[in-house]
Amino acid sequence: MAPSGTSHATADHMTAVSRELSSASTALANEFVRQYVSTTDSGSVDRQAPVEAFEMAVHVIDLCANGLVDRPPSGGSSPGGMPATGPPSGRGARMALQGKPVAEAVEWLRLLERVVTDHVLAHATGGMDEIRAVLGKLAELFDVLCTRELESFTATYNELAGWQARVSTDLLSCLIAGPVVDASTVNDQARMLNINPHQRFRAVAAYHDPAPTSQQWVRARRRIMEVLWRHDPRREILLRERRGLLLALVPIERAGPGLVDLLTTMLDGEPGRALFVSAGEPGQSLSAAGHSCRQALSALEISIYRDQRGQVTQCTDVILEVLLAHNRWVSKRLIETRIGQLVEKPHLLDTLRVYIACDMALQRTAEELVVHPNTVAYRLRQIATLTGRDMRRITDIGDLNVALMAFDAIQMRRDREEARTDLRARLFA
Repeated sequence: MAPSGTSHATADHMTAVSRELSSASTALANEFVRQYVSTTDSGSVDRQAPVEAFEMAVHVIDLCANGLVDRPPSGGSSPGGMPATGPPSGRGARMALQGKPVAEAVEWLRLLERVVTDHVLAHATGGMDEIRAVLGKLAELFDVLCTRELESFTATYNELAGWQARVSTDLLSCLIAGPVVDASTVNDQARMLNINPHQRFRAVAAYHDPAPTSQQWVRARRRIMEVLWRHDPRREILLRERRGLLLALVPIERAGPGLVDLLTTMLDGEPGRALFVSAGEPGQSLSAAGHSCRQALSALEISIYRDQRGQVTQCTDVILEVLLAHNRWVSKRLIETRIGQLVEKPHLLDTLRVYIACDMALQRTAEELVVHPNTVAYRLRQIATLTGRDMRRITDIGDLNVALMAFDAIQMRRDREEARTDLRARLFA
């Protein structure tokens, strides 16, 4: 039965075009294959491609012929006479699985639409109104088919992205756990993600302070990922994030500026006011990169504690603090034997810190503390008496500086135990 609301002449013309398309389906499919293969990179076409393209074209032409007269194919029909079943190729899903652009999921349908339309125009026998109605119906049918391919692409892409995120998270969790990992297991999972596991990887961690809103984190994350993707156009990056916190394992053997240089340049701008960024030491392969993740997170905790935002804190910059943070007994003994008498006197600890930071210059220390130089001199005498150290000897000052680092390490550990800065727990909770 012809679609309601159409004239008898239009309905008759659509029926005639439907019969013509059915009888010419093989010739049209062959023409489509010829054009389709010629417009595809010959190096990427396998022997099965022409056969597959032919079968897809025959099926779609049949759907169009049936759709013109609202005759349901074997799969039934949807409201409005649209075909209920799309192309059996699942091309949209395959394009998503192969990492191809979304346009490739529908461009073959648009090419076939041109072939069918050209055939209809070349064999037109009715008036302009009838031809216009047929072309409009064909365009509507192809729009439905394209929408279904795009839906197939989107569904597969989202499912794949979720799967990749789960595998990536499991892989990072395994690497960061601490015990030696089975290299073959890591390598197999990496290959599933299309990542070469035999290259050098380096961990990068970033923390947003204050706690960002969703919109703020989206902007900050985009800036970070732009830098990482610029460094690694192949995108062989493992990523784990929570709002305000990100850990990435990045291949480092890439042409162009180094990763740390790119991050430093980014932090020179507006993101530097809210971001703490750190980097671990490179691992020789993916299976050996777990230590880089742990180093990056430890360096990030130290960077946050010291309020070193707007710069890249490398593990080697704070290597002593990292060692002390992971050896509580050594840290406590350094504090007890060197600055134990100062712990209950915060003003003396602050004076000692500033004095060391100012290269033992008394006048500069007074300016930083906004006190009289005589006050600084008096406090330094108190420190010398309580610690038994000479405040003018480099070796004694160095010893006290290590003790201050140990004091900071203990404080950071206390913060972690109180769940304030346990970044690893926050990432993998």
